[in-house]
Amino acid sequence: MKHTKILGNTKKLDRDVELCRATSERIIDQATRLLVENQIPFTRDWIRIPFFQREKYRGASHICVIRTNRNRYGQARRAIDQLEAPFKQRLVLSNY
Repeated sequence: MKHTKILGNTKKLDRDVELCRATSERIIDQATRLLVENQIPFTRDWIRIPFFQREKYRGASHICVIRTNRNRYGQARRAIDQLEAPFKQRLVLSNY
């Protein structure tokens, strides 16, 4: 059995913070396009919304959450601010 060694401080691993969330795939695609153009690393996760909470999200069955490295959060937020007003209004931005 091989043992792997993790370099660095193991308490600081996986320190991504939430950048934004939205239920529309078109909005998420615009946001990810901007992040890729600005060379900002991010992850995108689709989360299932429970049936009885869907009214809160206007009937959507899934919500997408975009996370980025906390050291690059400011740069990612400036990139998201470049979105056009109709797209930006439908994004829920975090206040990290």
